Amino acid sequence: MDAGMERLGRWTARHSTRRSFLHRIGQLAMVIAAGPSIGTLLMRSADARVCGQSGVTPKCDTFDCVGPGDVWGWCWYASDGCCRNGGLKKICDCCTIDYPNVHGYCPSGTNVRCIVESCGNDPRVQTVALTAIGWQGGSGYFRSSVETAGAVDSNRPRVGGSKAVLVPNQHAWLQYVGAPLAGALGARLWVIGDNGVAAADVALLAGWGIDEVLVVGSIAGTGALTSAGMDVDQVYSGSNGPAASIAVAERIRTINDINRTVTVATVGLSARAAPLAASFAALGGFPLMVGVGAAANVGMPTLFVALDPTGAPAAQLANDRTTAGDLLSLSTELGALAAGLPMVDAGRVALAPQGSSDIVGLSNLRVPVLLHPPDRLGHLEQWLQDYSLKWGGLQRVFVINGPGMLTTSEFWKLQAAVNGFRVDQLQGVAGQGLPVIRQPLAERPLGMARTDGAFDWGSHGPPPYWTNVGQTLRK
Repeated sequence: MDAGMERLGRWTARHSTRRSFLHRIGQLAMVIAAGPSIGTLLMRSADARVCGQSGVTPKCDTFDCVGPGDVWGWCWYASDGCCRNGGLKKICDCCTIDYPNVHGYCPSGTNVRCIVESCGNDPRVQTVALTAIGWQGGSGYFRSSVETAGAVDSNRPRVGGSKAVLVPNQHAWLQYVGAPLAGALGARLWVIGDNGVAAADVALLAGWGIDEVLVVGSIAGTGALTSAGMDVDQVYSGSNGPAASIAVAERIRTINDINRTVTVATVGLSARAAPLAASFAALGGFPLMVGVGAAANVGMPTLFVALDPTGAPAAQLANDRTTAGDLLSLSTELGALAAGLPMVDAGRVALAPQGSSDIVGLSNLRVPVLLHPPDRLGHLEQWLQDYSLKWGGLQRVFVINGPGMLTTSEFWKLQAAVNGFRVDQLQGVAGQGLPVIRQPLAERPLGMARTDGAFDWGSHGPPPYWTNVGQTLRK
């Protein structure tokens, strides 16, 4: 009998893993032998299990395995109810040197710290860079956006890189109007404090290699810029939003001969959407018109943002308008429109929480700006997947590091959505999906795990873009 039990034990060891169903039988034997104390411990630990796993290792907080001593192990597969889309579930080990846990599927000298799981692509491989943009006192997102854009695009020549557009901190509407001017020039948009140009501004602009500034609004102390060898071009010197939009539109027309504008109102949803509209307009070099009267004065076809104007001035224009009735939906509507613009890299977007201040500073990133509910990814989890199916996989996503930023669990959702991990398809309870399938040797290297159930990015294809005068911006 002893020999028979030994043969059975060795057979069991050869044909099962630490997470297999048979491991549960081993736990049961331990409970019988050790009594109720260890049974209570196992029941508490079992809360960490996921479908396809019978061990007690917890899930990782994010899809990162980059801490001190961390290294990716390999995976095992589970099906039969673990993925709603019928895909093959991947459960992969994040391993740490001498971590006090089971060895699992880890390289020698390391043990399992946590696991990641996916119903789509290999959850150990992130193909989309997530770049944080920090809020800074006195300059909001203006400076961090400029410097981050320069860092990630250091190998790309920047058109108009020696120019900057200066706007006053105390007049938000002039910032919105100035953003498209900076976009048309490929220049940086910089905000000047209430006391005018400071020595720090001069030093910063000089450090960026600026030799010409275009000023939108009344800003004191520009003589310091002239003394530093910079040319100062006063595009508009007042503080009236509609008048400034007309003046800037005329200047933009001399730069790119644009044949469209974007129009917002000064009240209601349209006014709250003005920073988004300004960032969108900057992407296409479209002047931002403040009010229907200003749009009529310039006389070019316009996109009315959250605005349904009536009357003769509006009727004289070949117009289009957004249809979304709330700010979150409006940001994605503009994001979809922006993806089709000729100069826009559809592989990059920026995410910001609704209610963030200084969002117009994100226009320096030259990407569509999308809003999410404070602390949560919300509707963007599905929208980003749909966007990638249409335009192809994303390459970079800028995220806010400040008030309203995504919580750790929501950041996990973002990583999953943009990398095609399809965690929204995970289902089941502990013990389902057994027996698990050991990952074959050829599929253990990073990126080689089976991708049953993964999205085929770009498979839907982008819609055509209309370019003729008077035609709609819509796809």
